[in-house]
Amino acid sequence: MSALRELAAWISGTVYIARRELLALFVTPLAYLVGTLFLLNQGWNFSLLLRALNDPLAAPGPVMQFFFGGSFFIFWLPVIFICAALSMRQIAEERRAGTLEALLTAPVHASQLVVGKFIGSVVFYVALWLPTGVFYVLLRGASTLGPGAAPEAGPVLAGYLGTFLVGATFMGFGLLTSALARTQLAAAVGTTVTCTIVLLAGLLVDQLEAGRLTRVLEWTSLLTMMQEMSQGIVDIKWLFVHLGAVAVALTWAATAVDPRRDFQSLLRAASVTVIVVSLSVFAGRRTSRQDWTEGEVFSLSERAKVVLEDLRGPIDVTVMIPATIGGGRVNPVLGEVREVLFRMAKESAALRPRVLDPDRQRQQAEQLLIDHGLRGRDLADGVILIRAGQAGQLRRTHVFPRDLVTYATGPEVQVNGPRVESFRGEEALLTRFLEVSEARRLRVCMTQGHGEPALDNLEPYAGYAHLRDLLREANLETTTVDLSEEDALAGCDVLFVGGPQGALPRPDVRAIERYVDEGGDVLLMAGAVVRRGRAGIASHGLEPLAARFGVHFGERVVLDPHQMAGGSPLLAFTIDGMWGDHPVGNSLVHRPISLIQVRELWLDGGAEPVLSVTDGGWAESDVDGFQLGRLQQFDVNVDRAGPIPVVAAGTKGGARLLVIASDQFALNAFMREDVLYDHGRDLILNAVGWLSERDVLLGIRARPREHVKLVLQPEQLRRMNILSILGLPGFAIMLGFLVLWSRRR
Repeated sequence: MSALRELAAWISGTVYIARRELLALFVTPLAYLVGTLFLLNQGWNFSLLLRALNDPLAAPGPVMQFFFGGSFFIFWLPVIFICAALSMRQIAEERRAGTLEALLTAPVHASQLVVGKFIGSVVFYVALWLPTGVFYVLLRGASTLGPGAAPEAGPVLAGYLGTFLVGATFMGFGLLTSALARTQLAAAVGTTVTCTIVLLAGLLVDQLEAGRLTRVLEWTSLLTMMQEMSQGIVDIKWLFVHLGAVAVALTWAATAVDPRRDFQSLLRAASVTVIVVSLSVFAGRRTSRQDWTEGEVFSLSERAKVVLEDLRGPIDVTVMIPATIGGGRVNPVLGEVREVLFRMAKESAALRPRVLDPDRQRQQAEQLLIDHGLRGRDLADGVILIRAGQAGQLRRTHVFPRDLVTYATGPEVQVNGPRVESFRGEEALLTRFLEVSEARRLRVCMTQGHGEPALDNLEPYAGYAHLRDLLREANLETTTVDLSEEDALAGCDVLFVGGPQGALPRPDVRAIERYVDEGGDVLLMAGAVVRRGRAGIASHGLEPLAARFGVHFGERVVLDPHQMAGGSPLLAFTIDGMWGDHPVGNSLVHRPISLIQVRELWLDGGAEPVLSVTDGGWAESDVDGFQLGRLQQFDVNVDRAGPIPVVAAGTKGGARLLVIASDQFALNAFMREDVLYDHGRDLILNAVGWLSERDVLLGIRARPREHVKLVLQPEQLRRMNILSILGLPGFAIMLGFLVLWSRRR
């Protein structure tokens, strides 16, 4: 009980000192002057941010990377200044005024004095930052005035959390400096120098050779922390790092203030330092890294974790991406790649990632490029080199930064220039890892000679060249087969019949049937082929085979009023709902798919619908009317009302069949990733993945990035600038005058 009473008395004394410190801060004119200058600086920085985002030539981007930690003069200098200004008077002023001895002769311990003053200064520091929350509200409101997306709340909260941790640590250092200094000026200078050294120490990480000191600097780098926080990455280890730093600083400050200090007190402070540092390191190594972005850009999907667990290694991954881009700005792709690789390495012991700066280690980087058969100019934007195996079993591949992102399309890009819309590094990296780790690549056999678009034809509306490239980029071996040859399908993992324009010869059909009877898997893309001068829909000859799986082809054309952009009304449509509960479509729920000239399907037996048109679609029986240009309308007597399956899957024995009742959507014009707005590519990859039971192709998709773009009228921008530059400082001045007036009364 006595220990509890002592603890209660200690807490009571600490609260008294904290209240006394807060009263001194909130009634001192100097505090309001500091607050006014701080808010004026932050308002000016925010106005610069508004102008940058509102510039028609500026590309959208994540706002918090511009505001928190993006510049020494915009973020770090004000933080160091405010911490030095608040902490310089805490003990040095008490000592100068002669009140320090009086405080310590009262029933107040040195630790109570130090902790109470620290709490008071940190509360005042938080109070200074609270008004800047108006900036987020303004951005939310401004983004609704234009086409840009609103800033995400997660990175904003992470940025403020990082700001609080940095401020608390700097305040602890300032308190220690104030306890050692004799004057406020000396305390302010000492705090500024100490905090600047701690901050700039993070820059030495890339300058030193790998070693224990480098790991320590990297583990405690404030620059790295704020860069991660501004992206929405919250590593819990930072809480323990800053908590440990504050505890050590306050321990030594209490020792310096205590007039009864002796050798034992110094030894006790040293022991506390060792214990606190050890506990911080121990706890920090067992923490998790959280992703606070709305799109979960940095989180690994469950499918990726499964793939990584089964990955065979070792696989060496060398990241050679420049740390900065134009104007000295931090390269966001490098941060995202490092984060994803860090998370992957924790899931798989097969990965051995390392980062090599191509600007500082140019000679080594160029030699690695030569080993991988690349050229020096490939270092301009960077490259990721991947290798596995030794000697004759050595396998190499590489990934460029452009392969890790998806660029936005549309008229906006013509004005603002290229903009990264989403990050797809998880999928791209895993594909390359499998490429070097798998002993044999899956083989997709593609039929030709029955009117199918040629695989080497680059014409926008007549070839499948981009479709072939899509499969190869997914680490699939593609080859064309001549079904008339004996054992043409031997060694095929998936048979791809895409876009036949007429009935396959009977020998070719029998070859496919034998392949299926032996457990082979088939992807059949066959739409509504209407030939000029002929009635009805042309048969492709595989209708009886599909019927064995419960998938039946009808004689009508499926129409839907959800028109596809740039396509023929009704015949070409985009749908984003009606996905069935099937592995092929599970990762595509609520994502748009565009289809062209869809043939009617109906199912029985064990066949499952993967994707269907809505109730607004129907199967049109007047097929010949399309050639005559007749306007098609639903006729309840002869047409079939939706929903109607347009993608279906069936299993029979050990064989699988997936039917997509359209083939023109896979033409080159619709497979180009740089102009694609729907997910036809993903549908094909998921289909091949399900057929080959290669689940790595399922459920791993691009993660949307935060992008804020303002389109404000000059008057709107002027009002926001006035509010940010004059409003908040004016609020601090008004509050200071109110306090001064109340004191005079």
